[in-house]
Amino acid sequence: MTFALPAAEPLPPHALDSEQVLLGAIIINNDALDLARQHVLPEDFFEPVHRHIFEVMCARRDAGEPIDRRLMLAVLGDADLGGETVSRYFARLVGEVTTISGAPGYARLIAQAAQMRRVLAVSQEGVAAMSDGSVRSPSDFAAYMIESLDEVASAGLAKHIRRVTLGTSTAGVLARVADTRAGKSRRGVPYGIPRLDSVTLGMRPGQFIVLAGRPAMGKTTVALHIALAAARAGGAVGLFSLEMEADELSERVLAALAYDPRAREPVTYRAIAEAKGLSEEALWRLDEAQKAAARIPLWIEPQAGVSLAQIAARARQMQLKAERQGRPLAGVIVDHIGLIRPSKRYSGNRVQEITEISSGLKGLAKELGVPVLGLSQLSRDVEKREDKRPVLSDLRDSGSIEQDADVVLGLYREAYYLEHKAKLTDDEINRLALAQNILEVEVLKQRGGPTVRIECFCDLACNVLAEAY
Repeated sequence: MTFALPAAEPLPPHALDSEQVLLGAIIINNDALDLARQHVLPEDFFEPVHRHIFEVMCARRDAGEPIDRRLMLAVLGDADLGGETVSRYFARLVGEVTTISGAPGYARLIAQAAQMRRVLAVSQEGVAAMSDGSVRSPSDFAAYMIESLDEVASAGLAKHIRRVTLGTSTAGVLARVADTRAGKSRRGVPYGIPRLDSVTLGMRPGQFIVLAGRPAMGKTTVALHIALAAARAGGAVGLFSLEMEADELSERVLAALAYDPRAREPVTYRAIAEAKGLSEEALWRLDEAQKAAARIPLWIEPQAGVSLAQIAARARQMQLKAERQGRPLAGVIVDHIGLIRPSKRYSGNRVQEITEISSGLKGLAKELGVPVLGLSQLSRDVEKREDKRPVLSDLRDSGSIEQDADVVLGLYREAYYLEHKAKLTDDEINRLALAQNILEVEVLKQRGGPTVRIECFCDLACNVLAEAY
């Protein structure tokens, strides 16, 4: 027996037969419910009666009580089953079951049908909005549809996350240890700063890493250095720039790649932007830098005002593109967290908006199995202190960034503050001379690892970073 819809209505995706067989399997063997719940939720059932039955089954199972035919008869009572008695209907459910081992498969079909109905609903909403004769912002509505469809895509990927036993997981760890010792695999995606790579073991899959600092501390310089190091290590890197255009970032990359400490003429990204006064040697170095850049799989998304859902959708596309090219996606970089357009769920509550964004970036890292690096501004409270080196509590708007992040890196340049001081003492003049090209990268937080401060050589004008020795 199946439940029929009115003939005038189009038939949405459904798996009624699977719903009936799954419920029958659970009545025969309650353990089938535990298998099914890994894949399906009550709201995934198309038929309201089936949804109600499944909800009652889950409640009984959670209470430690048995699920049997007598209970179901009492629960349903006089429910409308299309003209068939409740007793006869349950007999039919049980009679159609062949084996409970197929319960996970039936549950997956039910969930897939539910996801298809959600896609259909969003598509119909879009068609209706575009067909009523009114004019509205296409980008805003497209963004809304992307967010809605991304919820379906995320749910589908989440259902493929497999539970593993401790034995399997620990065996995998030892296999990775053996491969690393044999030189067959690296520990993590490199930051491109040797001591930082040693202390953190690199950027590891599923990590959410925050790179934090006040304006002019060099966040973009460090982020581009990390992006180039990761991409050169053999994987593609997706860089979402919500603040700078692709040309601005490319000027910085060219300056970094063309950098030669022995050259008489530094090629700054400002000089590249002005396009004047460049010598023949500088133009030759830039041409060689462009050839090198063309071989580096760094993919830039320079759109402002994108939502977390849009970032997630495009990151998935990047991963698929990288896999088609036979390489992994090494990481995703977002510049910066504060510019991500929040959803309307917590509109006006900045703390909750940032909490949603930071937890979403952590979730994206785990879903894709790659490190996600997010740049973050520090609060103005830093400027009120004598020692302006960053601390964790300086992270702006929400403590959730600190909580969600696996690693937090703080940036500090003493030279910036000395240069902007009105009157310098003799001691401060000497300190400025020594600190002119020094940038400190401090590990403010690391799950299971030490916190250290690392001095780096930094030429911001040429977008160059290197560990100081």
